[in-house]
Amino acid sequence: MKRLLSASALAVAFASGPAAAVNTDGFDIPYVGVSGEFVSVDSIRENDDGIGGRVRLGFPLAYDNSALEISLFSNSLERDLDGEDDYQAGIFVDYVYDLAGLVGNLPVKPFLLAGAGMTEDDILANNDIHPALNAGGGVLVPLPFFGGFALRAEARYLAQFNSEHYDDENMVNDLRINLGVQIPLSWHYGAAKAEPVKQDCDLTVIDPQTGRTDCVVDTDQDGVIDPKDNCPGTPLGTVVNASGCPLAKAKDSDSDGVTDTFDRCPDSAPGAKVDEQGCEAPEVIVLRGVTFETGSATLTANAEIVLNRQAEKMQGQRATLVEVAGHTDSRGTAEYNEKLSQDRAQAVVDYLVAKGVPASRLTARGYGEFEPVASNETEEGRELNRRVELRVIAE
Repeated sequence: MKRLLSASALAVAFASGPAAAVNTDGFDIPYVGVSGEFVSVDSIRENDDGIGGRVRLGFPLAYDNSALEISLFSNSLERDLDGEDDYQAGIFVDYVYDLAGLVGNLPVKPFLLAGAGMTEDDILANNDIHPALNAGGGVLVPLPFFGGFALRAEARYLAQFNSEHYDDENMVNDLRINLGVQIPLSWHYGAAKAEPVKQDCDLTVIDPQTGRTDCVVDTDQDGVIDPKDNCPGTPLGTVVNASGCPLAKAKDSDSDGVTDTFDRCPDSAPGAKVDEQGCEAPEVIVLRGVTFETGSATLTANAEIVLNRQAEKMQGQRATLVEVAGHTDSRGTAEYNEKLSQDRAQAVVDYLVAKGVPASRLTARGYGEFEPVASNETEEGRELNRRVELRVIAE
């Protein structure tokens, strides 16, 4: 038997691929099977009928409705002479052909098989290995709701070239009947994808992204099919109405890039930077060098130098309303960071007021950790996020 098992290395020589082979529909992938086996021997053998088992490994082939199977069997046969047992074992490589496409839409899948292999006889403690052929057929019965599992029943005729145990006989025969289960190797290969259903139409359009297939045509790819498209030649990317015709160009009175329909500030100054609502984005000045003692709102000496220069600039500017915005990194809780940023913004306001900037022009607001400008995963990023900004919010 060990010599037979070593022959299983031949299995790696066979290529497999998806096909409508002898397996449950939608699971056209390699499979395994196990079954009980009843053996009916011919009159040449001095044995009664016996029982055993078979295991198999199947590979759907990339052509035809077929598969290649490797199977191992083992069984015992009671001797007529003394009631003791003789033993058989074997390994076979079989070509299996699915007949389902030839016999119509049946709930079962009939198949034929044929192959060659080696058998080992252990008769009266004498072991011999012989070449053999077998052929037969059966049916596969898919089990709904069991993930590709199926019942499998088959019968095969086996002819063994054996002239060592039987005088004047060169061949012994037996009939083998199997009943068991077949299981797709879904946990390794996954279920095979079902072939898309073909539609009865002269011309089919397939969406390259979704794979959807339609029996319609949209020549200019504007989302309106040709039978309903009153303007079938619109350039690619043109915004169209339900009839496929270009929409009238939307009006943008202040030429800020936001159409009047969505512009909350339709009279923005020419060239002004605006937000998505068409309103002028506030001017933002980051006060580089304005830092605080760790975990507090106490200005450092360097921060006071920066704020002295900023106070002089603001006194010479027109009377604008400025928001002092405080920001932190993400260390600490959100509530703690929001309060710390508010306290730091207020500390800057108080310092600027002390240096002569009218308090009516200043307001403080803390944003905490919620408006980062860099990643909080690095020290450099956290340093950039700990900042104070001046935002012009009104002229």
